[in-house]
Amino acid sequence: MRRGVLSTGSLVLAVVLLLAINILAATVLGGWRLDLTQNRLYTLSDGSRAVVEKLDEPITLNLFFSQKALRDVPQIQAYAARVQALLKEYAEQSNGKLQLKVIDPEPFSDSEDRAVQFGLRGMPLGGAGGENAYFGLAATNSTDGEEVIPFLSPSSEDTLEYDLTRLIYKLSQTKRPVVAVMSSLPVNGSIVPMTQQQAPPWAVIEQLRELFEVRVLSSFDKKIPDEADLLILIHPKDLSPATLFAIDQYALRRGRVLALLDPYSDVEAPPRDPIMPTMTLPKTGSDLGPLLGAWGVQMQDGVVGDREAARLVSFREDAPPQEYLVWLDLKADRFDSKDVVTARLSQMYMNTVGALGKKADAGIEFTPLISSSKQATLVSTEGLDKPDPAGLLRDFKPADESYPFAARVQGTLKTAFPDGPPEGAEAPAQVLKESATPANLILIADADFIYDRFWAQIGEFRGSRIVEPFADNGAFFINAVDNLTGSGDLINVRSQGTYARPFTVVQAMNRAAQEQFRAAEQRLQAELQQTEQRLSELQSSRGEQAGPLMSAEQQQEIARFQAERVRLRRELREVQHQLRQDIDRLETRLKFVNIGLIPLLIGFAAALVALTRGRGRRSTGERHVAG
Repeated sequence: MRRGVLSTGSLVLAVVLLLAINILAATVLGGWRLDLTQNRLYTLSDGSRAVVEKLDEPITLNLFFSQKALRDVPQIQAYAARVQALLKEYAEQSNGKLQLKVIDPEPFSDSEDRAVQFGLRGMPLGGAGGENAYFGLAATNSTDGEEVIPFLSPSSEDTLEYDLTRLIYKLSQTKRPVVAVMSSLPVNGSIVPMTQQQAPPWAVIEQLRELFEVRVLSSFDKKIPDEADLLILIHPKDLSPATLFAIDQYALRRGRVLALLDPYSDVEAPPRDPIMPTMTLPKTGSDLGPLLGAWGVQMQDGVVGDREAARLVSFREDAPPQEYLVWLDLKADRFDSKDVVTARLSQMYMNTVGALGKKADAGIEFTPLISSSKQATLVSTEGLDKPDPAGLLRDFKPADESYPFAARVQGTLKTAFPDGPPEGAEAPAQVLKESATPANLILIADADFIYDRFWAQIGEFRGSRIVEPFADNGAFFINAVDNLTGSGDLINVRSQGTYARPFTVVQAMNRAAQEQFRAAEQRLQAELQQTEQRLSELQSSRGEQAGPLMSAEQQQEIARFQAERVRLRRELREVQHQLRQDIDRLETRLKFVNIGLIPLLIGFAAALVALTRGRGRRSTGERHVAG
């Protein structure tokens, strides 16, 4: 009886102690977190801390969240808790410069009027009274500056910290850096020929305008604004000597250029033949003419085909996906981990990329930022308008060389116009022959990578565009601009988004199966060519004596080929079936490990602990009895 009372009392004491520990932890350790995620997604980054620590003026963060109205929406509730926890951490790191206010804008209240005044988007609740719920952030500074996130969507959780830090950063800036953009691609929007409607600017340009003062230049401009902190060139084509001279002098004077060159742009519309407007001409690349060589850099002919990074694509609905050597899926090991611009990137998609290199006699420092694997080679741009993945694979021979796709160029540059300004150029007061200040350029042999559909899904919510990135293309571009303009605090924040990580084992299996498919297809094509050749020989040997009917030998050859074709098709189906079985078995093993094995191990550990304690109690009892 006494032992039973002690057991019951111990159980009650344990429950009370557990509740006390939870209450104490919630009170004292409520703001403490242990972040065990691979990319430390729940820890405020160095860039965010740097931004809030540099605040000179107070900023008020007004978080509007309809707590009562959305209490039955668990997804929103969970995300709201995440947002509030992160905002509290910002406030704690700001030395009192950030003040957080959480407001529940009840319907038809003054707080709802404030939310509407700030421009927050309400979510209709479906009631007869037309009530709305709100979940957005409005921030203000001491000079009446205002920045708003109209709706905090759970689908944008991957970029939550960047969105919040950017909002605070924008309010803390009294003067934005000036960025001049010159492009032959419609990055600032264009008229859609089919609908005659205005297409919006590319997403990266919209993001650029949120952080910088953007000046748009035409390819005919003969002067770069003196106040420009950075010049961005995007697929600069057909530039006049006067424009090239203006770029040359800006690079020597200011030393800050971000150039997106491209040997073959997939996005660019093919030029029309001036004589026959219904016909198109081959596309041409952009290489800045004499400037690149004067900067000590060269861009090789053709585009890079990389077997290791090739994406699986299908250009016909009835065709299976194949590796397209010139469309690349680049992972973290292809980026320079020591450069702040690329250190935290995890994945980028790049198409028909060129290869950069340092000239042998150049005195500049050339540092690759993005490179191919050694399973790569150069591919001619001829025929890229009619993609032939199988043909590229058939002719592929790796050069055992890693090709730089993007590079940082630093040092003293030489002018591309040693004989003085060309005709028609606007000469500055002092024409420079070499850099007035050490140059810091970033050159990229691809301009298409910033095109929306290559890196993000663009949606719309109640009149606003929503950008959901699935790759780091946009982050790389904005990182480069931040770095070259000197505002680098956002770099370490931007690249913390998590994207779908592929099953590399499954990809390897898929690649191996593709090899078998190609081998079988090549055998089939070889058999077809041999049969057609044999039929041609038989037809020639018959001469004029034969009639229009086929001979028995021809019929036998055709029958043999048809039987062989059936056999090869069966073999292709077997390869596909085996691939599916291997992937299914791997998927089953992964599910077992994630769903079953871990709980089993935890249960086994708990049972082992219970068994050990039980034996300990029995042995103690036996000693008491023996005593």
